[in-house]
Amino acid sequence: MNLPPKKSQQRPPNCRSSPIILPDELITEVLSYLPVKSLMQLKCCCKSWNTLVSKPFFIRLHLQRSSKNPHFTLFNIPDMNKDDTDAVLISFTRLIESSLCLSKSITLTNDPYYRLENKSCCWIVGSCNGLLCLLGYSLNRDMWLHFWNPATRKISYKLGRFGGIPSLLDLTFGYDNSKDTYKVVNLLHGGARVFSLDDKVWRNIKSFPMGFYHRYISTGLHLSGIVYYLVIQNYSSSFYDCKNIIVEQFAIISLDLGTETCKDLLPPRGFAEVPHVKPSLCELLDCLCFSHVVKKAHLVIWQMTHYGVEESWSQLLKINLQIMTHYGVEHYGLEKYFDSQWLPLHLSRNYDSLVLINNLDDLPVVYNLRDDSVERIRIINGKRCWRYNKNYYAESLVLCR
Repeated sequence: MNLPPKKSQQRPPNCRSSPIILPDELITEVLSYLPVKSLMQLKCCCKSWNTLVSKPFFIRLHLQRSSKNPHFTLFNIPDMNKDDTDAVLISFTRLIESSLCLSKSITLTNDPYYRLENKSCCWIVGSCNGLLCLLGYSLNRDMWLHFWNPATRKISYKLGRFGGIPSLLDLTFGYDNSKDTYKVVNLLHGGARVFSLDDKVWRNIKSFPMGFYHRYISTGLHLSGIVYYLVIQNYSSSFYDCKNIIVEQFAIISLDLGTETCKDLLPPRGFAEVPHVKPSLCELLDCLCFSHVVKKAHLVIWQMTHYGVEESWSQLLKINLQIMTHYGVEHYGLEKYFDSQWLPLHLSRNYDSLVLINNLDDLPVVYNLRDDSVERIRIINGKRCWRYNKNYYAESLVLCR
């Protein structure tokens, strides 16, 4: 016999359940893990979410989360008045996973969301905290800067106008944490100057070492509010010639973006002979690294574990370049291949995989440290020419101001 339910279990026909109210802290935590594109859509849902996503503390929290998944960034090189600027974001995790697949390739998707309809931008200066610094120029050699956030699709007005030739410029983009502003450093023949997004003016850096007898063999590397340059002291030639250089001439200049003062650092003590190709600076695992080739046989990577402490240089990796030859030699020939330069881009947290770029083709190579295997990742999209950006990119809500 079926009995009717108790009265306490019965609901009136028009009665609705009470809405679930989530605490603000939980909503903030969940939203901070979402991609920027989704957050931009959610801002339209209600005023409270729009207010939350726009608050400085949330922007900082979201950037903190996003920075844990850095991206390898490709940009197209636009022809004047023809193409728009495109940004393609590929996570390093995806690059490493692609090396394990049969195709060993990544197919780029045509996403207009990350397209900048500004044909005057000809160069990517760098990226920092989700902002891209772009260089624009006109045919009369008038140049300017733009600051673009591809994720929010916001771009600044033309700023910091100056003159010159784009191909001869040495610009570095970074963040001054002490003043919460972004800066661009421009190396000059006689020193350097800096543009601040805060006051929007160029200033000369008085403490920067005069550049007439310093050959800057690497573009600036920004890391945690410091810009690093690898230089050859008392060397005025425009070409790198290992036969006319001694090890003692190499030095690292660090420029503090907060104080705008400089400091000289020595390379690792294990850097004992001048390599046949230029050494380079890079960032791996949030630390400054110095890489160089030894006797055309090994790529050695040193890591500075404590900022500014020369004694903290330690050897991080030593890679046998013979392992790389199975793809490089067949494309470029043995001699040209071994004279090429390798730039490390990313080391996985578990020390399993290293992503590098070779200057011959600018395509990422994944080196598996566990089994000494190498895979070259093909970037499939034949419509445009792409240039990589050596700086990490992490999506953010940072304002271009």
